[in-house]
Amino acid sequence: MERRLQKIIFSLLIFLFLPLFAQDVSQERMVRFAIWAARDAYPGIESSGKNKFELPAKKIRELAPFILSGMVYGWEFEYVPYDKARGVQEFFEFHPVNELNEDEIKSINYTKPWIEDSVLNCWIEYRRTDNQIYSFKGWQSVLHPKIQGEGYAKLSDGFDGIQKACAEALKLAVRNYERKWIKSKPKEIAGRVLMREPPKIGIDAGRYKVSLDFFMETDRIVEYKTF
Repeated sequence: MERRLQKIIFSLLIFLFLPLFAQDVSQERMVRFAIWAARDAYPGIESSGKNKFELPAKKIRELAPFILSGMVYGWEFEYVPYDKARGVQEFFEFHPVNELNEDEIKSINYTKPWIEDSVLNCWIEYRRTDNQIYSFKGWQSVLHPKIQGEGYAKLSDGFDGIQKACAEALKLAVRNYERKWIKSKPKEIAGRVLMREPPKIGIDAGRYKVSLDFFMETDRIVEYKTF
């Protein structure tokens, strides 16, 4: 009887917590990803006081809202492809559709920090509002293609290099989409993206490496009228 009761309780726990596990995996309700910063990310700049990881912690708190803006509200971009024949230089810029407000920034949780090889690591957790969940589900529509890109930046750029690598990853993702699906090279392509999965941030060959996956929405494609 006691063993049967234990099985029932175990089954009930599985039933109750399985939806939570599924949400964590899908990032639908709870956005969760790991982030890190090395003590020597800014050579020549020392943390004040007794906390040797004061500066890395500060940089993590600066970067987390930037990444979350791409996961919650999305980024707008404008891209002009390089065209040697026309003498057009490549141009790319992007910015958040909306930046997190003060209350949203305060709701970010920095959990389970750990230090490994002079690197401060922690988990970033952010619970989407009902409106943000509704928006996320809308982006999951088949109307929005999935794009992916990888970006690199010098370690000597410090932690700001991660933002540069994010910009390069987005530019590469848009450029690959343009080359694959747009028949004639456009004069300009502009639109929005929403990060559909947590970023992958690492180091490769002495450089920051950031891999990003997006949903994409094209606002306009401007074509060349003449060669």
